[in-house]
Amino acid sequence: MIELTNEQKEAIETIKNTWKKKWKENLRTSWRTGQYNNIDNDTAAELQALRNKIGNKGLEVIE
Repeated sequence: MIELTNEQKEAIETIKNTWKKKWKENLRTSWRTGQYNNIDNDTAAELQALRNKIGNKGLEVIE
Protein backbone atom coordinates (compact mmCIF):
# COMPACT_ATOMS: atom_id res chain seq x y z
CA MET A 1 0.00 0.00 0.00
CA ILE A 2 1.19 3.49 -0.81
CA GLU A 3 1.46 5.93 2.08
CA LEU A 4 0.45 9.45 1.09
CA THR A 5 1.20 12.58 3.06
CA ASN A 6 -1.74 14.72 4.13
CA GLU A 7 -0.72 17.25 1.48
CA GLN A 8 -0.73 14.57 -1.22
CA LYS A 9 -4.14 13.33 -0.08
CA GLU A 10 -5.46 16.90 -0.26
CA ALA A 11 -3.97 17.32 -3.74
CA ILE A 12 -5.68 14.13 -4.94
CA GLU A 13 -9.00 15.30 -3.50
CA THR A 14 -8.57 18.66 -5.23
CA ILE A 15 -8.10 17.08 -8.64
CA LYS A 16 -10.95 14.64 -8.05
CA ASN A 17 -13.23 17.58 -7.33
CA THR A 18 -11.90 19.61 -10.26
CA TRP A 19 -11.58 16.94 -12.94
CA LYS A 20 -14.41 14.62 -11.77
CA LYS A 21 -14.62 11.22 -13.51
CA LYS A 22 -11.57 11.80 -15.71
CA TRP A 23 -9.23 12.71 -12.86
CA LYS A 24 -6.84 9.76 -13.34
CA GLU A 25 -6.69 10.23 -17.10
CA ASN A 26 -6.05 13.96 -16.68
CA LEU A 27 -3.47 13.35 -13.96
CA ARG A 28 -1.54 10.93 -16.17
CA THR A 29 -1.50 13.58 -18.90
CA SER A 30 -0.35 16.22 -16.41
CA TRP A 31 2.40 13.93 -15.13
CA ARG A 32 3.58 13.43 -18.69
CA THR A 33 3.38 17.10 -19.74
CA GLY A 34 3.88 18.99 -16.48
CA GLN A 35 0.78 21.07 -17.23
CA TYR A 36 -2.01 21.12 -14.64
CA ASN A 37 -5.05 22.86 -16.09
CA ASN A 38 -7.17 24.68 -13.50
CA ILE A 39 -4.94 23.50 -10.62
CA ASP A 40 -3.00 25.87 -8.36
CA ASN A 41 0.79 25.73 -8.21
CA ASP A 42 1.01 24.27 -4.69
CA THR A 43 -1.31 21.40 -5.60
CA ALA A 44 0.57 20.81 -8.85
CA ALA A 45 3.86 20.66 -6.92
CA GLU A 46 2.43 18.02 -4.55
CA LEU A 47 1.20 16.00 -7.49
CA GLN A 48 4.59 16.17 -9.21
CA ALA A 49 6.27 15.00 -6.00
CA LEU A 50 3.77 12.14 -5.85
CA ARG A 51 4.57 11.20 -9.44
CA ASN A 52 8.26 11.10 -8.58
CA LYS A 53 7.49 8.85 -5.60
CA ILE A 54 5.02 6.33 -7.08
CA GLY A 55 5.03 6.72 -10.87
CA ASN A 56 2.15 5.82 -13.17
CA LYS A 57 1.84 2.28 -11.82
CA GLY A 58 1.31 3.62 -8.32
CA LEU A 59 -1.60 5.70 -9.54
CA GLU A 60 -3.52 2.50 -10.26
CA VAL A 61 -3.92 1.75 -6.55
CA ILE A 62 -5.10 5.21 -5.55
CA GLU A 63 -8.86 5.54 -5.36
